[in-house]
Amino acid sequence: MHRQAGPTNGSGRIGIDCDHEAAGVTSAALLPGRSGHTCWAYDDPALFEARAREFLLAGLAAGDRVRYVTPESVPVVVERWRDVPRLRDALRTGVAEVCSVDDMYGSDGLDVEAQLTSYTAMLEAALADGHTGWRVAADGTPLVIDPVRREGFARYEHLVDRYLRTRPMSAVCGYDRTRLDEETIEELACLHPTSDPGTSLFHLYPGDGGLVLDGELDASNHGVFATALRRADHDPGDLVIHAEGLRFIDYRSLLHLHRHAASHHRQVVLRTSLAPASRLVALLGLSRVRVEVTG
Repeated sequence: MHRQAGPTNGSGRIGIDCDHEAAGVTSAALLPGRSGHTCWAYDDPALFEARAREFLLAGLAAGDRVRYVTPESVPVVVERWRDVPRLRDALRTGVAEVCSVDDMYGSDGLDVEAQLTSYTAMLEAALADGHTGWRVAADGTPLVIDPVRREGFARYEHLVDRYLRTRPMSAVCGYDRTRLDEETIEELACLHPTSDPGTSLFHLYPGDGGLVLDGELDASNHGVFATALRRADHDPGDLVIHAEGLRFIDYRSLLHLHRHAASHHRQVVLRTSLAPASRLVALLGLSRVRVEVTG
């Protein structure tokens, strides 16, 4: 994607029409007060590692135990990290760890429940040792190259975000643009509360009593939005989507909401400040979507 921010519809207003295509949106990678789960995309593994190192050093400064998950040889990475005094000391005492992707997630497919159980054990151990939390930076690229594994891992991304919301744990997921196409990056980035600029125009992630949707939905990403809806895990009953941070939506994504709700025999409640959405839903006869205008 690599597009620059363009939050209006060409007339200078934020809103809805059938022909709009958003020029882009800037998404802060680590916003305070939001879930500690973000997505980075990179072209150079060395740059991702350097960025992850800064993220983990900040965790050490805050009192966290930290872990770096890499597809590289662990001893090679550890040797590099020993050049940084703070990391060298943390590695020696076990406050910092480097582990392989296979050791973290398994080599035969991801068992989500087992993974979350492992996270709980690691987090509880960190807290018992006097740390303020647990911070992880992981290169997930090898886990999503195969389409079948990618489907399972994308669902996991959504579930782990729900897990992180209520725990003193934060995570960065990195994906290699030289090994994954832009649509794959977008499908993964949109399931995080925040992501690098240019990775996704919207984000869909767990919130209180439903899902949170922000950003922009237009002709360029409505298919990715439909995929994200399919992968999203939510409670039975009506699906409430808190879309107060949504700046634009066109009819295609409203149709996806209706079809998704119909396939699950439920209603979608879309809470948004975009008043035209209500009129468009009525015009299209989308009986499975109810718009509640906020603000």
